[in-house]
Amino acid sequence: MRVFLLGLMLGSWAMLVQADEASHRASAERFLKLAKAEGMTATVYEQVGRALTLQFTQMGGSMQHEDLLRDYQRQARALLDTELAWEAMRDELIDLYIPLFSEAEFEQLAEFYQSPVGRKLMDNLPELTQSSLAITRTRWEERLAPQIEELVEQLAADLEDRQGGLR
Repeated sequence: MRVFLLGLMLGSWAMLVQADEASHRASAERFLKLAKAEGMTATVYEQVGRALTLQFTQMGGSMQHEDLLRDYQRQARALLDTELAWEAMRDELIDLYIPLFSEAEFEQLAEFYQSPVGRKLMDNLPELTQSSLAITRTRWEERLAPQIEELVEQLAADLEDRQGGLR
């Protein structure tokens, strides 16, 4: 009888754990949808389209063969749809977030993303992200790259001095 009760308790506990995990995953998915994770790959689609157009132009493609370019862009979109669609990435994204946030925290995040300020953030986040990256890129190109290049040149000279011209 004890074995039966122990088995019943363990079985009940396992069902609760599974239910809890399913609920946790559902909360994570709800948050990701509110955070517009389904559309996060839109820029990749744009970049691939532009890259194909650039390659086409560099290969000497003319607009009289634009139909060929469009066909390859459609093929590229089909590949992206297969690998980057929400349905394809959903479980991996949920697995990425689950260890970081409890179910209660996902609910708090969902409340925020449903609030006016949360929606405002999400509406403006793509532009803010692009602008932030542009600032970073500009600082790199105008300020940091020349300084890093100078450091590398100094390193090469110092290394050459220490090695006494031996290689």
